[in-house]
Amino acid sequence: MEKSLFRFIWKFSARQQFFILLITVLSYPISYVLLELPKLIVNDAIQGDGFPRELAGLEFDQISYLFLLCLTFLGLVIVSNGLKLFINVYKGRLGERMLRRLRFELFQRVLRFRLPHFRKVSSGEIIPMITSEVEDVGGFIGEAIALPAYQGGLLVVQLGFIFMQDPLLGLAAVSSYPIQGYVIPKLQRKVVLLSRERVKNIRVVADKVGEAITGVPEIHANDASAWHSAEVGDRLYSNFKIRYEIYNRKYFIKFLNNFMNQLTPLFFYLIGGYLVIEGNLSIGALLAVIAAYKDLAGPWKELLAYYQLVADVDVKYQTVVENFDPADIYPVDRLVVDTSEKLSGPLVMSSVSFSGGAAGQEVLNVSIEVPEGGECAVLGPDGSGRSEVLQLAAGLISPSSGRVEIGGLDLDKLSEATLGRQIAYVGGAVHVWTGTIRDNLYYGIRHRPVQPRERTGEDLEEYRRAQREARETRNPTHDVQAVWEDLEAAGVDSIEALDRRALALLSAVGLEADVYRLGLQSRFDPRIDDRLAERILAVRTEIGNRIAADQRLAGLVELWDIATFNQSASLAENLFFAVPTDPNVTMDMVPAMPEVRAFLTETDLDRDLQGIGLKVAETMVELFANVTGDSGLLGTYSFITQEDLPEFERIVRASRSDSQRSGITDADRARLVALAFKLVPARHRLGVLDDAMRDKVVAARRDFHDRVVARSDAFVAFDPQLYLPPLTIEDNLLFGRARLDRRDARQRIDAVIGSVVEETGLREPVVFAGFGYHVGVSGSRLSASQRRRLALVRALLKNAPITILDDVAAGTAEDDRALRTTLRDLLKGRMLLFGTPHLIVAEEFDHSVVMEQGRIARQDDDTA
Repeated sequence: MEKSLFRFIWKFSARQQFFILLITVLSYPISYVLLELPKLIVNDAIQGDGFPRELAGLEFDQISYLFLLCLTFLGLVIVSNGLKLFINVYKGRLGERMLRRLRFELFQRVLRFRLPHFRKVSSGEIIPMITSEVEDVGGFIGEAIALPAYQGGLLVVQLGFIFMQDPLLGLAAVSSYPIQGYVIPKLQRKVVLLSRERVKNIRVVADKVGEAITGVPEIHANDASAWHSAEVGDRLYSNFKIRYEIYNRKYFIKFLNNFMNQLTPLFFYLIGGYLVIEGNLSIGALLAVIAAYKDLAGPWKELLAYYQLVADVDVKYQTVVENFDPADIYPVDRLVVDTSEKLSGPLVMSSVSFSGGAAGQEVLNVSIEVPEGGECAVLGPDGSGRSEVLQLAAGLISPSSGRVEIGGLDLDKLSEATLGRQIAYVGGAVHVWTGTIRDNLYYGIRHRPVQPRERTGEDLEEYRRAQREARETRNPTHDVQAVWEDLEAAGVDSIEALDRRALALLSAVGLEADVYRLGLQSRFDPRIDDRLAERILAVRTEIGNRIAADQRLAGLVELWDIATFNQSASLAENLFFAVPTDPNVTMDMVPAMPEVRAFLTETDLDRDLQGIGLKVAETMVELFANVTGDSGLLGTYSFITQEDLPEFERIVRASRSDSQRSGITDADRARLVALAFKLVPARHRLGVLDDAMRDKVVAARRDFHDRVVARSDAFVAFDPQLYLPPLTIEDNLLFGRARLDRRDARQRIDAVIGSVVEETGLREPVVFAGFGYHVGVSGSRLSASQRRRLALVRALLKNAPITILDDVAAGTAEDDRALRTTLRDLLKGRMLLFGTPHLIVAEEFDHSVVMEQGRIARQDDDTA
């Protein structure tokens, strides 16, 4: 990576910088003429004589001559500003391209960091450097040569014009420059050092905040909020002190510049006035000089600001380089080589040593040989060197001495394409990517695009433009919307076969049932597969028939019926008998929609709902005003929170104090309506709904459908003959609500759904629908066990000749033992390295290595 910012700029944008410089030089004559024309207009056109004048064979009287000079001035102003516009746009585009290139290079360098390097730096330090800290660098790149060339050229042109009028005025104009040029850099040097200190300090703040976010459960579990708050507060105070000193120095520099710039006009008035009085200078020339000096302040100010910007940006660039250019970084070929070498033969570790920088992260003089297709257990507790040995075998870390070879090939010299495709590794700390289950399952076989996406029209033009920009900035030209799944590597010939292979592996590791449940909770777009929607509707009918035929089941569920009030559904669902088309719009948001508000007002339902909401609020205040926040009673009323109670207490008091309820605002009324809509009669049992109100709600359904649903795409009405995309697959299958007043209703209805789904062959499609389930940020919506098994299937789908598992299904429980047996059967004939802390597990393998304090304590053969 280039150590100097200007070398980086020149290396990657020299051609563009020359072009900007050329356009800048072309603007110099125009700038000079624009300074000369005002003098000609005043002295020659307004005060001149000898008219008419002849120019280019045409005669001009005084008025027409004045118009000619003014129009010429206007034309040059347009040309000058047009050139400025062109240069600014070109500079902006160049800066953004270079910023994109720089950020991508930094990200690539992160991928080339060796694994132990990440123990020295955190994401809280790296992320700001790639995102915010280089932002100013990108903006500066476009200005790096253009700004000093343009502003410096303007300065020279304007000074030359002033000297042409009178040398004394020229000397007056430049009298402050030597002082400013000497003093300002000295003052700026301290600002640069402070800026460097500020960047380092704020990076530590980012690291502390990031660490606190990751460890929030530990903070709360140990009452450590005050400690972390004090720690961050202390760092923020340090940042305040640094920035305060920077402000003092920067504004003193600004004060000095302004003082010197405002002192110079005094010389013009004194010297220029004397020359005009003596008749040695025309008043037009003096006015032109004063105007030129006024313009002169701009370029000089820009040049001083440029010097300060250079100092600031150079500090940021140097700081970034220091952090992204470690001495032991992997060579770039490790990432860019696309071809994969076939790894076959024994794994041989020859006198391998490694140090992670701390005790428990060492490997000392380890020698191991595992035959091709053989199995080996690496036994040892955490900190014994077990994990490091397995990471060395996977090529994830490099030995400080010795060699790790497979079939005679040194792993440290192999490309990522070879290591990542030929070796499947699952460590103790697995990572699940933000996205769907499908994204994570097929992550291990998405190496390079294998089939381009077909594009036409504007989509094709936009793609070509993106490709040009990628080539211009040396970014990858891979299309993220192409097909990336390497079917050949997975041993299948189609996406459908890949899905079935993934399903078989999910079943093998015991994750299929979980994905099935997630599939039931997923939403499915029938436009993707209308046949599946038809099958779900058929199963819905079968479930309805089975429930209707069994009186015991019929009493456990309330199906959606337009003529019946559903006691186990919310009042909002009962009234609207529809769901928002957008799954992100919850029922809580529906009352705020304009068409819904209008409907409630026109039908006077808003008054009824306010009354219901007020009754609920009165009951809440009466029952729970003195209940503590940790009481389990509030949990029964899920739409009530401890924070809501004071507000509803105020609303209740206002309603009682004034018969007209004028003390209740529109916002309060909206809250009462929202509260009423959350009411689920079978759950809350507050007795605020009588039969008349239930009948009114049922009667209002058709009115709502005619007035709102039929006229808007924002809702989908409940219809037993239609698949409802906003609902989950399970809700579509049941088309109703399990009764909330029966404790076992949910479990028994789930069993019926599962039974019918199994009988009708719908389970597999539901599992495939579960592939689209979003796992949350870093898999936060999955349990730890689910994340680990998902990572295991991801590794198995790679179909690699070498598999390394560290602390995966390594326990002594029966389910772990069964999973190990399954894995060994699946990987039979391939090399398997298995890390475990349990001796009884290691004894299952033909060969085992016992690690203690980074050394091999014992190697056993045929111990099974």
